[in-house]
Amino acid sequence: MQTKRRPASGAWRGAIWITLIALVTTGLALTLQYLQTTRFIEARRHAAVDDEAAGLLQRYRTAGLQGVRDAIRRQQDIPRIHEFFYLLTTGNGTPLAGNLLGWPPEVKATGFHSFQTDVANINGQTNRRWFEARAVQLDGGVRLLVGDFADQRKELRDRYLAALGLSMLATGLLGLALGWIYSRRGLRFVDDVSDAGEKFLSGRLTERLPVSGRGDEFDRLAETINRCFAEVERLVDSLRAATDGLAHDLKTPLTRIRARLELTDLEHPSSDAQQSARDVIRQDLDTLLQLINDMLSLARAEATPAAQFVPVNLDLIVGDALEIYDPVAEERGIDLDAEVGAAIVHGHAALLARLVANLLDNAIKFSPDGGYVGVTLKSEPRGVTLVIADHGPGIAADQHDAVLRRFRRLDESRTTAGSGLGLSIVDAVARVHGAQLRLSNDEPGLRVEVQFPAQTEVSDSQTSPDPEEQ
Repeated sequence: MQTKRRPASGAWRGAIWITLIALVTTGLALTLQYLQTTRFIEARRHAAVDDEAAGLLQRYRTAGLQGVRDAIRRQQDIPRIHEFFYLLTTGNGTPLAGNLLGWPPEVKATGFHSFQTDVANINGQTNRRWFEARAVQLDGGVRLLVGDFADQRKELRDRYLAALGLSMLATGLLGLALGWIYSRRGLRFVDDVSDAGEKFLSGRLTERLPVSGRGDEFDRLAETINRCFAEVERLVDSLRAATDGLAHDLKTPLTRIRARLELTDLEHPSSDAQQSARDVIRQDLDTLLQLINDMLSLARAEATPAAQFVPVNLDLIVGDALEIYDPVAEERGIDLDAEVGAAIVHGHAALLARLVANLLDNAIKFSPDGGYVGVTLKSEPRGVTLVIADHGPGIAADQHDAVLRRFRRLDESRTTAGSGLGLSIVDAVARVHGAQLRLSNDEPGLRVEVQFPAQTEVSDSQTSPDPEEQ
């Protein structure tokens, strides 16, 4: 039986999700680091600017405006770690000292400001740069601007964006690679579980999941599933052995009793009353023997491994069954209509013959005299479909699952002939072959559809073994 493998796109979907999580995490981590770094640098710059402005204010208090101008000139001539800039202007904006060309229009109040303006260097050249400065109002409308160059903020932002881009690229590539490997491993385990489960359901009770020996979560889960499989196999084997042994043990003495009755009838003819009693005993024995045969058939069907399956011409099996049941249908005036096309399935010929025979027997048995039974067999791209419909009383929709159970009969009084195993055997054979069994009401009657899975390659020249072969 073929199982569907999980497509590789599942591994890629898992890898993409892992990569997205890694990218978001990386982006958030780098952004948080950037914000903390800029806040630290900004706090240090503000502290340095405040310290420089406080020194000039102290100079203003002791030496006046001229003292501030002299201090600014001296500060400009001294190489310093912090490259400060200064601007001292009158109330109307006339520069008195400093290295700015004019009062920035963005600075309209006291306090800290960030802006971009032109500044003159020691060679008299001007450059447009970013600043962070503190504006101070002195007596007589005189204004003082002390600041630090903030070009580092732009440089830091550019480096952050470059690092973010490279980190995202590296994280994306590494996340896709590692995510695909990790997801593929998990999906491979899912595939192994699915394949093992399908084979187990098809009758290969010895199927087990592979254990890598790494002792990880997958190994622990595989060991748990294998223990479940082993326990199910043990219970099924125990039940099968008990059922099979009981059936064989009952079949032999019952067959002997019936043989002795036949021998007694031949050697010692009896009265009508005795003959009638013997006939009743024979009927009861036949019923018991049929029940035992059905139990053995059900046990064999469930124990048949898929390794024994071969290409089978299902149309030939259906044709033989129609020839056998046609006289029975004709005797009761039942119209047995058949539309059988060429169809090849991979399976066990004897089991498929039993499936067709049980369905035909049920359809004819429960159809009224002069009724109708239709048989359709066709091969389609999705597989082979066998449909058998009758015009009998049908089965209520809420009983469709129940009638597939063992010994379940709609006639609770059990006055009608039968063992209650007919549809159970059909269900077991269909399940072993990977086919879907569906019951539906045909109004009137019951419609039974068996959908066999599509086969990849089956040669038309291959034929099935004899359906009567056991």
